[in-house]
Amino acid sequence: MTPSVTETLTSGLARCDEESWRDFHRLYFAKLHAWVAARGVAGSDAAEAVQGVYLRVLRHAKVFRRERDFEAWLGCLARCEALDCLRRVRRRSWLGERFQQWQESRRDVSGGGDGGLDEALGALSGAERALLVRHYVEGWSQEELACEQGVSVKAVESKLARVRKRLRQSMTSPGFIHPS
Repeated sequence: MTPSVTETLTSGLARCDEESWRDFHRLYFAKLHAWVAARGVAGSDAAEAVQGVYLRVLRHAKVFRRERDFEAWLGCLARCEALDCLRRVRRRSWLGERFQQWQESRRDVSGGGDGGLDEALGALSGAERALLVRHYVEGWSQEELACEQGVSVKAVESKLARVRKRLRQSMTSPGFIHPS
């Protein structure tokens, strides 16, 4: 019995066959792009989300006999990647807005400054503060931060997540004094 087109394609993907990956891209990029966009990923972020799906396919490649099973699996991967992408955007937006408010208030000499973010940042260690400032204010990428610190990108990503969480908890805790 000859293998199906889907079985041939997916076994090639599992073997990291370059031609199979080209075929996969040609056949599925537009569909995956539409799926992540339908899940709320902005057009400017959709191609990056599709690349994330490709990485998930690469990491978890398996052989499928039927196209509908393969597409169901891809749909699941696209849904997960879209959710991850939306979470990243929300985190960047929240922290970016806070830093922007903080920078504007520091420039506003007559207003006395915004002690809110200063106070929350003061609760962090110097290394944690520097990490946030470099990434969110100075625009360093996670790759650049990882290279500077001699750690993996995943380690930087995890550290940023922990520091953001602590900062957010500090700023939203009932005892936190919000400046007027």
